[in-house]
Amino acid sequence: MKLRRNYSEALPIIKILGTALIAWKITCVVTGTAYPLMVVSSGSMEPAFYRGDLIFLWNRQERIHAGDIPVVWFDGRPLPMVHRAIHVSQQEVSGVSLSKQLILTKGDNNAVDDTMLYPEGQEFVHRENVVGLIRGYVPYVGWISLWLKESPLILYIITFVFVVLGVVS
Repeated sequence: MKLRRNYSEALPIIKILGTALIAWKITCVVTGTAYPLMVVSSGSMEPAFYRGDLIFLWNRQERIHAGDIPVVWFDGRPLPMVHRAIHVSQQEVSGVSLSKQLILTKGDNNAVDDTMLYPEGQEFVHRENVVGLIRGYVPYVGWISLWLKESPLILYIITFVFVVLGVVS
């Protein structure tokens, strides 16, 4: 009987988590990116975006234009890069324009472009490196995420408190 009661108490939590997961997956499909929300982790885009701002991404735009702010994530890199496209061109072979865009980026708060930040041998960002374009933001909301990531002890304490509260009740 106690087992049945435990399941019935857990069911609302499971429903909430399931609904949140479904909502997240639908958001990913609608926005065209696996990362529809991100947190700015550096000051390289100030004054447009500050560290801790929550950004909303959209990846349904085929072409990127100078002035757009793509979020670039190179394979093997631990974090994405949020910098403005300052120059965009088409790669051409024998005078034929290919669909491959060559994008040069730069942080608004940086003195030089990002070519030193690209993988070795790569002079431009390619469209396939872009996980989305910024379409909106909420200031400061991402600080919670940065705080928990940079202070894992806080996360462990919060987890411990929830476990203790779960055991006590």
